[in-house]
Amino acid sequence: MTTPLPPALLPPPAALVIDGRHQLGSFDGPVPQLNLGDIVQTPGWRGRMANWGRDFRTKEWEAFQLGNDEWFVLGAVYNAKVVGIVMVIAVHQASGRRLRWINKVPARSVEVAQGLERSVSRGGSRRSALTITNALADGRIDLDGHHAGRNSLPLMSLTGTGLIDEDTRHLAVCHPFPSDRILYTNKVLVPFTGVLSIGEETITFDEDRSFLILDDHHGEYPSPQIYDWVTGARHEGGSLLGFNLTRNQALNPDVNNENVLWRDGGLHRLPAVTFDRPDGVEGPWHISDRDGLVEVTFTPEVPSTLHVGPRHSLAEYHAPYGRFQGQITAAGRTTSLDGIFGMGEKKKIRL
Repeated sequence: MTTPLPPALLPPPAALVIDGRHQLGSFDGPVPQLNLGDIVQTPGWRGRMANWGRDFRTKEWEAFQLGNDEWFVLGAVYNAKVVGIVMVIAVHQASGRRLRWINKVPARSVEVAQGLERSVSRGGSRRSALTITNALADGRIDLDGHHAGRNSLPLMSLTGTGLIDEDTRHLAVCHPFPSDRILYTNKVLVPFTGVLSIGEETITFDEDRSFLILDDHHGEYPSPQIYDWVTGARHEGGSLLGFNLTRNQALNPDVNNENVLWRDGGLHRLPAVTFDRPDGVEGPWHISDRDGLVEVTFTPEVPSTLHVGPRHSLAEYHAPYGRFQGQITAAGRTTSLDGIFGMGEKKKIRL
């Protein structure tokens, strides 16, 4: 029996919580108001404590992946509630050269946008900081990051704009986790124009051969938080080709998943997938579904990790960079992913 695809995307609701209840579903645009604190709770101090616990458990970030044929860049403003993390990592694809800054700061010093219209995600310090300014109505997502340099890391800066128009295809989901918890995320693939400076070196990203994937993410994850994820993109045939494949803790992943293929200006939803790593995190990752629509292999080339606690007891995070081989079939057409550069994540977090 063929596995059904997730349902068609609906127009987004006005808010994530209406009349005290989550608006579950998959939408073709970002939800304007991310009012997670409006969920119905027990009155009085028990309700206030429950709201505090819900907010503390909700991990939030606005992140991006951008690149061209030579460079791939990850950036994120992340609020784990016990710590804030601001990062930019740039990888030269051919050589495997990696430059990164990761700034761990008090959670109160980072701000993650609560919606993507006239909003800002930002954090860092005087020496290194990142700001993501969202103005979808104006057709733009602006990036501004810098690091003053230290030891072997040269002075770095990143500025640029993701270009949004009326044809941009969003995937926004509000999916259920166990115990009445939810995940909200909005993902979009757009052209990018900007400049990455590394010391005296300047890398220019032209919109006709560069891309940006935006990930606006708010999840009240179960503990431990566990998920697998890969993504990549490139320009092909005059348009953008990209994908997002995830296995997380959402209930009923045949219906509730964020797997998508962007192709020829369109967006195609994909079935639930599994991740197999027979040789561990450093070996090839095999991502597939039950019916052969997704047959993808990710081969890590540049390792990247961020662990917290004795023996990684609080957080174990692997985020290698590498290349994809394989294919995805959507709407009766098979698309090759051979040679696309991108990244993956294997995450287990108890923070």
